[in-house]
Amino acid sequence: MRSIQIEVDPLECRFCRRPLEQRRWWAPKRFCNGWHRLKYRVCQVVAFVLD
Repeated sequence: MRSIQIEVDPLECRFCRRPLEQRRWWAPKRFCNGWHRLKYRVCQVVAFVLD
């Protein structure tokens, strides 16, 4: 039996726009690392509060 090959388009990090390697198609990576995830969430909260 052969395994199924699924091609996933590379997404970019939501914080720094660096292209990310996607290893799984069912849960794509959105951030380079945990710090970028935290910074993105803090920026979202600050923008929400300022609005």
